[in-house]
Amino acid sequence: MKPRLPYLAGALLALNLAFFGLAIVPARQALRVHAAAFQDLHARMGSLRREQREQELLASLLKGMEQFRSRIPPQGAIPAMIRRVTDQARRLQLHVPSVKYQPGDVSEEKLVKLSVQMEVEGRYGAVRRFLYEVEGLQDPMMVERLVLTSQHGIDRLNLRLEMAAYFLAEQRISKPVQVEEERVKENRPLVER
Repeated sequence: MKPRLPYLAGALLALNLAFFGLAIVPARQALRVHAAAFQDLHARMGSLRREQREQELLASLLKGMEQFRSRIPPQGAIPAMIRRVTDQARRLQLHVPSVKYQPGDVSEEKLVKLSVQMEVEGRYGAVRRFLYEVEGLQDPMMVERLVLTSQHGIDRLNLRLEMAAYFLAEQRISKPVQVEEERVKENRPLVER
């Protein structure tokens, strides 16, 4: 019986090697292929998630831009905005020597920037209240620059205010307008078209 044992062990070894060669090796190769495919899919899924976040961010930005654009006033609202600011100055008993405005294009967007320069004179409390109320206006007019001066010995201040408003480019103002002190005193319309 002893001479058969090495043959039997050899046969079992050959059988194991055949099983390993026919079953295990192809399974390991298939596992490598599937692992590589899984890693590829995982990487693609990560890039798709990033793209989805970018698209959501882009959609959010576009929605914000549309909301901003819907708040941009038409050309007809510009004189009313300027009139509202000058009327507020008068209500606070401030003197308004001049109001000027000039349109200019904004090349990045299809907008026109309306620059408004305004001079106001009066007491400190009234000038301060006027600035507070101009900053609180709901109109899309924003203060870009202001210069406050006073003459020595006089309790009156002179405020030079530069503001800007934006509106859509297809609604243009044809010419710059300047309102001088005479028109303000005579209560003539503040704005020409």
